[in-house]
Amino acid sequence: MNLLEELKEKFRTGDILTRLLFINCGVFVFTLLLDIIFTLFSFGESRLAYIVLNYPWKPILLLYRPWTIATSLFTSWGLWHLIFNMIVLYWLGSIFLRYFTSNALRGLYIMGGIAGMLVFTGVFLLFPSLQKREWSESIPLCSACILAFCTALAFRAPDSTEPIPLIGPVKIKYIVMALALIDLAILPNANPATDAVHLGAAATGWFFNRMLSKGKDLTSPVTTIAVWLDNLIHRQKIS
Repeated sequence: MNLLEELKEKFRTGDILTRLLFINCGVFVFTLLLDIIFTLFSFGESRLAYIVLNYPWKPILLLYRPWTIATSLFTSWGLWHLIFNMIVLYWLGSIFLRYFTSNALRGLYIMGGIAGMLVFTGVFLLFPSLQKREWSESIPLCSACILAFCTALAFRAPDSTEPIPLIGPVKIKYIVMALALIDLAILPNANPATDAVHLGAAATGWFFNRMLSKGKDLTSPVTTIAVWLDNLIHRQKIS
């Protein structure tokens, strides 16, 4: 079995956390390859691949880049931000699965990104003065997706502890707060809407946990769509 087939098999048989890690890394490699091709052939502006795969604040641009609704959920600001995001995703995602289901992880990841999109567009539309400045017109949303389920975890098990090398046991709520601050600190000064995007994602995680305590799972629509897609792909492979 060659490397590609082995990776495909691990993706097919892996849990949702493994799949999220694979997709994020795959999208990063795809973006890098596109950037190299565009640069070699002098096609478009600088970092064009990055721009066209991330979510734009202008609703009109979605008519020309509808795929960004999906691709932006798995993009980061760069290599170091990707590494940081993947460490947090794997670490806190594993802890999250002790308290919630895989469906909740997938649902919150996607819902956190969607909330980020709505907030990102909303801030620019509510404050027209921002549109006149040279801000970045599109943003990656991976860190916002991660923050959504991390916030839910922090509210579900705030006082549970996790061992950290050289420090010792630390409460989950402090781990999430520290990682959120680090994430914000390493973000580039893209535009003032970036922080609002993360607040929207965090609010999604909080609201999910609150509603779940009342017996309502907000991620169920995402689960329904995901199951339908899995069944569709499975049927196509059989045929």
